[in-house]
Amino acid sequence: MKKFLTIAAAFAASLALPSAASASTIINGGFESGPLGSGAPAGWSTNNPSLVQVVSSFNGGGSFTPYTAQEGSQFAVLTTGAQDIATVLTQIFNLGAGETISFMVAFATTDYLPFDDVGALGIFNFTTFSGTTLFSQSVGSVGDFVGGPWTSVSFTAPTAGSYALNASVQNVQDSSQPSYLLLDAAGAVPEPGTWMLMLLGLGAVG
Repeated sequence: MKKFLTIAAAFAASLALPSAASASTIINGGFESGPLGSGAPAGWSTNNPSLVQVVSSFNGGGSFTPYTAQEGSQFAVLTTGAQDIATVLTQIFNLGAGETISFMVAFATTDYLPFDDVGALGIFNFTTFSGTTLFSQSVGSVGDFVGGPWTSVSFTAPTAGSYALNASVQNVQDSSQPSYLLLDAAGAVPEPGTWMLMLLGLGAVG
């Protein structure tokens, strides 16, 4: 597992860091910008565009109860490829100290043990050169032929600086049966004062 996450972080590290003036939010975190279909979504990078798609619904070719978007109407699906080579979707961005970002993520598989395919979501901190795993599931943890539920995860930046969000999914020991990582709703969480202003604007306070 550690090797798998390291590969995803290494791919992110090969990309250019954003300038200090970059906005402290993820671009197109809910995958609403741009059309449905295969390829790297706007604002994101991938090592295999043919294995990343933006969709409005997904059932793995009839293998699962359909997944739908958790924010807006679109979300991203990463599909496994060649044996032991991760499909990675990543974005590098800046965060202020104490800023929180939140995501919805799910792992679904048509594989079975002992082929322990794995999907993960992590954050890499370029200031401290350290990583944090936000989500990690595998065939062994969810079961054979299972579409796992959407799971909410969040991350609060300990320091201001550049970060990478790395979503990845990997076939283990074979490539005959695909597994998937689903990602949606990656955006900055408004500060409490911002929520108050929003409520006042809607006439919900006072």
